[in-house]
Order: sequence, then C-alpha cells, then structure tokens
Amino acid sequence: MEVRPTGGGARVVATLRPGPLRESCPFTEERGEGEVTLHVEGLTAAPGARRVAGTGPVRGVSVDGSALVIDVTADAAPRTFFLLDPLRAVVEVLPAQPVAPPEGPLVVLDPGHGGEETGARYGRLTESALVLDLALRTQHVLQVRAPELRVVLTRTEDVQLDLEERAARANDLDADVFVSLHLNAADEPVRLGGITTFVLDTTNDRQAIRLAARENGTRGADVSQLQRLLAGIHRREQLEGSRALAEAVHGTTLAAGRTHLPRLPDRGVRSAMFYVLVGARMPAILLEASFLTKPEEGEALKDEAYRQALARGIAAGIVRYFAARSAPETQ
Repeated sequence: MEVRPTGGGARVVATLRPGPLRESCPFTEERGEGEVTLHVEGLTAAPGARRVAGTGPVRGVSVDGSALVIDVTADAAPRTFFLLDPLRAVVEVLPAQPVAPPEGPLVVLDPGHGGEETGARYGRLTESALVLDLALRTQHVLQVRAPELRVVLTRTEDVQLDLEERAARANDLDADVFVSLHLNAADEPVRLGGITTFVLDTTNDRQAIRLAARENGTRGADVSQLQRLLAGIHRREQLEGSRALAEAVHGTTLAAGRTHLPRLPDRGVRSAMFYVLVGARMPAILLEASFLTKPEEGEALKDEAYRQALARGIAAGIVRYFAARSAPETQ
C-alpha cells in the first residue's frame, strides 16, 4: 500500500489478495466528511503496513480487514478503479476545484508501448516507434489546424511507461480527451487488416478479448476478471463521450488511410477491456491505426506519406469531436 503525489492530488494504490469475485458490485464505497472507505468483497489487503502517511488531499490511509480507509481533505474528489497482475485497488484523489484552469481543451495523446516493450513487429518496424511518430505528427497537425487546443504526449521518446501511469498523467493534467495510439497485430497470417477504434466497456467478442490481453500483457481470463470488477462502476456519461470521440476519430482516420490504401478495411468502433483506459476520468479511446502484421499495411507504414495521412485523420477526428461538443443544440 502506498500514496503517491500526482501534481495537485494524490494516488492511493493498495495491492490486494484475490478471493471469490461476484459478477457485479465487486466493491462498495462509502463517503463521509473527510473520509472515503472502500469495502472490497471477497478480497483482503496484502500483508504490509496497516497505515501510511498521506500527501496533498490525502491525509493518511489505513487498512481494516477488507476496508481501505482514506482520510481526505473536505474538497477532495476521489475516484476508484482496479488493475490486475497484480490485483490493485487504485483511488485517485484530486482537489474538487482546480486552482487556475487554463484556457483551451487539452488533448493527451498516448503512444503505446515504449522502451523494452516494443509491441508488434513487422520486419525491422516496431509498433512503439511507429506510434510515437504518429503521435508527434498528430500533435503538429493539431497545433497548426486547431491552435486553440493544447496537446500533450505521455511520452516523447523511446521510454517505457506503466499502463496505469498513462491515463493517470491525463487525469493529473485534467485533460479533456485521452487518445491511446497502437497498431494491431496477429501471430497468424492476417486476411482482414484495417483500422479499429476501442472504447472501454464489457464485451463477449473473443477477438477483442484476445487483443486486449495482448495489449495488456495478460491472459484472456484476466480480461474477463477485469470486466467483472468494472461491472459495478457507473461510467455512463464517460462512455457516451468516449463513443462520440471514437466515432469521430475512427471515421476520419479510416478516410485518410484510404487515400493511400483504397481498400483499407473498416473494423469498426468496438468495446474491449484495455488497462490503459481503465483509470481515465475523461472520454478515452484506443485507436489501432493500422494492422502492422498485414503485409500491405506494414509496407504502407514504412512510407512517411501514409503515416502523415493517418496523423491528419486522427487530428481531424479530434477537431470534429470538439466542434460537435461546442455546437449549440437544436430544439
């Protein structure tokens, strides 16, 4: 169990020992004045310190059986989520009111993988290098096309980041959207490649579960467990925003890709349990911008012009999302 500072807030991370999990309502949360108590059903805290000192809006944390008790300041805004391998309860605590909110929507682009985690490969190409290139190109396009938007990358060089750290950075910055960039891949020969965009939600799609397991670095069974853990979390408003963002980015990226690959398949907007999206407080999507291990698309990704086209498509979708959000509602 530990408390980490996060800019103006703090993050409480408690490693848990798994027990039997139910299909829904895996935990209950009680909020009182200056206190948040998390009761996790069928779980007990791993051995360790029973109380740790706090930082920022967290005054301290203690463990009582299956209850995690967090002492917070009066204006704190906590949010709870879970991560697996190992199983952890994560409570992010931010001040209720930012001190001086900057102007202009903030976009966080997350180039997947990095460092020793290269992701998918095609010949000498690596997913981690390609998506970093895509993110940098997208940032530049947005800075030119929509200077009112602020754009931040979770990484700007070949370094490895924890999955939970990526969305946490977006939360710390109070971002308006989070876009994680990846390239699809398969161990077997690929007949149908193309572009897929994902939002965080439960799914029975076996292919989506396998892909989530690959990106998460876990087994498919762990993805199913994560679905059960998230079943009791109310995320409807965020999911609606994520779907709107996904539809916008997916459509423009596909159209841009087809300027170079006219038959580039449309794999659609789908749901899956990607760890990198779990803790995001804002609309968040994961874009598989092409299928790296499909030879036609792998060869296209070697071409700077194709990558630039994809970047223009990603940027266009983000701009479209904010334009739709700010448009006046018709009666």
